[in-house]
Amino acid sequence: GYTGDPVTYWCYNLDDNFEGTGPDCTSTTTTTSVTSLTSTSTSSTLTTTTTSTTTPIPGTCYPPVIGQDKDTSSCSGVFPPGTCTVRCASGYQGDPVVYHCYDLEDNFVGSGPDCITTTTSTVSSTTSTTTTTSTTTPIPGTCYPPVLGADKDTSACSGQYPPAGSCTVTCAAGYSGDPETYLCLSLDTGFEGSGPVCSSTTTTTSTTATVSTTTTSTTTPMNGTCYPPVIGADKDTSECSGIFPPGTCTVRCAGAYSGTPVVYYCYDLEDNFIGSGPDCASTTTTTSVTSV
Repeated sequence: GYTGDPVTYWCYNLDDNFEGTGPDCTSTTTTTSVTSLTSTSTSSTLTTTTTSTTTPIPGTCYPPVIGQDKDTSSCSGVFPPGTCTVRCASGYQGDPVVYHCYDLEDNFVGSGPDCITTTTSTVSSTTSTTTTTSTTTPIPGTCYPPVLGADKDTSACSGQYPPAGSCTVTCAAGYSGDPETYLCLSLDTGFEGSGPVCSSTTTTTSTTATVSTTTTSTTTPMNGTCYPPVIGADKDTSECSGIFPPGTCTVRCAGAYSGTPVVYYCYDLEDNFIGSGPDCASTTTTTSVTSV
C-alpha cells in the first residue's frame, strides 16, 4: 500500500541498536471513509489479574518476576544502567521499592516490596497438609535451587545471585538432621554442597505384614550433572544429586535400615555413577499375631 526506495539500517551494539533514516514512503491506496458511530454504555465492575509473557525490547532489562502481589509494569523498556519502582498490585498494600539494572546479564536486582492483602477472607475450619514440588523457573540471573529429594528443604536457596549466593538446606518436616550450607559461585555450576543427612522422625509399627518397595526416581538432573544411581528404597542416594563429573558421592542406608556407607564415583556423563552397595539391614521390628 506504499511505494518508495528502500534504505539500509546498521546495528553496531546493543546500547545504540539500529541507526538509519527513511525510507520516504508514499501511499498508493485510495481510501473512501464512511463514519458510523454507535455508543453503548454498560455499568460494570471488572477486576483483572494479568501475567505478562511479552518478550522485552532488545537491549532492555528483563522485568523481575516476583509474584502477582507486586506490580512491575514500570520495569518494562528500561535500558541498563537503569532503575524502576516496584509497587504492590491492586488488592495489596505496602511501601514501593526501587530495583536497579546495571547490565543485561544480571538484569534487575532488588528485593520486596512486602505486600499485604487488603481483602478480608473467611476461612473454614479445615486442616490440610500439602507437599509441593516447585517447577517455577528461577528469577533471571539467580542460581537454580539444588534438587535433593523430598527429605530436604531447599526453599532458602531461591533468589540467590552468584558469586555471593549461599543458602541453608535443612531437613523437611517429618525428618531431623543438622542443616548444611550450599554455595553458588557461578550460574554455570549452580549451588554446590552436600547433605544434610536427614532421618525420619516417624515411628512405624508393622503387624503380620512385610512390604518391600522399590522406587525409581523420574526427576531430571541438572544439566551437566551425573544421574543419581537407582539402587533400591533401602538406600539413600540424595547426596548424589547435583554432582558434576569427575565427582563422588556417599550412598547411605535409608531410614529404618543400617549399614556402612560407601562412595560412588562419576567420571563422565556417559557412565554416570559407578559403585556397589551398601549392604543395608532393616532396623524395623515386626510383630506377628497368629490366631489358631
